[in-house]
Amino acid sequence: MKMVKMGGLIYQLTNPQIKDKIWAGDRLDKQMRKRGKIGELWLISAIRGSESLVDGSYPLSLFYQEVPEFFCNYPKKTYPNLHKIIDAGQPLSLQVHPDDQYAKKKYNSLGKNEAWFVITRGRKPFLIGAKSLDFIEHMNKITNENINDYVNSYVLQKGDLAFIPAGTIHSIPEKSLVYEIQQTSDLTFRIYDFDRVDKYGKKRKLHLQEAKKAIKPELKPVIVKKDRGVARQLLLKNEHFHLTRIEVDLEYILLPKEDVYWYEVVILEGIGIMAGTKFKKFDAFIISGHLKKPILFIAMNAIILINEVR
Repeated sequence: MKMVKMGGLIYQLTNPQIKDKIWAGDRLDKQMRKRGKIGELWLISAIRGSESLVDGSYPLSLFYQEVPEFFCNYPKKTYPNLHKIIDAGQPLSLQVHPDDQYAKKKYNSLGKNEAWFVITRGRKPFLIGAKSLDFIEHMNKITNENINDYVNSYVLQKGDLAFIPAGTIHSIPEKSLVYEIQQTSDLTFRIYDFDRVDKYGKKRKLHLQEAKKAIKPELKPVIVKKDRGVARQLLLKNEHFHLTRIEVDLEYILLPKEDVYWYEVVILEGIGIMAGTKFKKFDAFIISGHLKKPILFIAMNAIILINEVR
C-alpha cells in the first residue's frame, strides 16, 4: 500500500463505522441518513475491520504503525483509543469490561477503561457500580423489577461526564445520546439484558462466567458535573485519557504543548473551520504533537472534545 508522507500535521478521519444494535434509537439513523438500527457510530477507531481512514484511504492502524513520527514515536504498540457515539433507544445491557491484565492474559487484548460524556440525557438514571461487595453471588437474580437493588444509580445531565474503570458494572439508560472514549478493545461481558429478544424471538447470550472474573464490585465511577460557568473544562486526567470540553461561539485557539504525543479532536455539535478545514457535527481529526504553531477554531455553537494523548 502506498505510504502517507509525513507532510501533514492535521488529518481528518473519515469512514465512520456504523454499528447496528438491537437497542438502537433513531437519531444516528437520521444523522447518517440511513434506515436501520444504528446504535453506535465509531468516529476514531483502529480496530481491525472497523477502522477510520486517514487521508481518505489509509486505515488508522496502518498509519499508526508506518508513520510513527506523526505520533511523536509513541511507545505503545497498539493505537490506544476508540471514540464513538452511542444512541440508546433502549437501555444497554448491564455489562462489564475486563482490565488490561485479564484482557491480555485471556484475549491478548487491551482492557477497556472508558468514559461517557452526556450529549442528551435519558429517561432514567445511569446504572454504574455494584451496591454490595457480594454482587457476584447474586447477579443471576437480577430482573427488570429489582435491578436497582443491586446497582447504583446516577442522574447525569447534558455535559456531565462519568469515568468507568474496567471492572465496573454499568448500563446506559434508554433515550440517552452519549459520546464514549475507551481503550481500543471490543471486549464486553453481558450480565443482564433486560429480557429483550431479537426479531426471531431469541435472547442475546449472557457472559456470566467471564463477567465473574472481570467484575470488581468495590469500584465506583468518577463523576464530573458540567461547570456551566466556563467554556473550557478539563473533564478527565488519568493514565488513559486527558479530555477537555471546549465550547466555541466565535473562536478558540489550540496552543502547542511539549508533553502531548498527539491530539484527538471530536466535534459534538456545531459547524466551523479549523486551520482552513471545514467541520461539522461528528467529524473527527488527529493532530500531531509536532505542532509548533497555534491552531485557530472558528465556529458557532460548537461543542468540541479534545483528548491529549500523553
